[in-house]
Amino acid sequence: MRIIGRLAYPLFCLAIAANVVRQPISCPIGLKYLSGILLFAILSQWPYSRYFDNGHLNILFVIALGLVIAQAMHHRTPGLILSGILALMTTIALRPVLSYGVAGVLLPPALVIALQARKLELKIVCWSLSALLAAIANVGSSILLLPDLPTMDHAVIIAAALAPVLGLTLLQVQVPPLRSVKGWLYPVYPIHLLLLSSLSISF
Repeated sequence: MRIIGRLAYPLFCLAIAANVVRQPISCPIGLKYLSGILLFAILSQWPYSRYFDNGHLNILFVIALGLVIAQAMHHRTPGLILSGILALMTTIALRPVLSYGVAGVLLPPALVIALQARKLELKIVCWSLSALLAAIANVGSSILLLPDLPTMDHAVIIAAALAPVLGLTLLQVQVPPLRSVKGWLYPVYPIHLLLLSSLSISF
């Protein structure tokens, strides 16, 4: 389950990046999207804190910050650039309590660049950077001690690093457009946290 969770976050960031890249340049339409994420980030915090009890903010806050920076990098309007800078400053200030740290926030904008890359050399660099950020987001500075880490941590790092590469590869394949994610899906995160919390109390 731990490895599946480590795969899920980079793939979710990739979905956000793909949604940003689809938007026409200089015509951001992500405010409603961001509002929905922030609303359920706030609603999710209580069950998240109850289940994990680690003093961290839940991943929806990380995703919201990453979305703002990704929007700024894609659209490059003065207002969004300022918002992106403020989001980055907020990320640095909140680094100790962010679930996936600074690397987790930088993953969506890195994936935006990776999706926009056209030349092979640039793709290799951007895809590699995305894989590195995904790995660091999951294990932090422990990645510097890679040879000394237990086997399970090696598996987590590999899964996290491969997730964005796998997702980017799949996006190169032409597939029919999927239905957009509607607001009804936002409550899934807080609901699943409440279920996990209830199960932990029961057992």
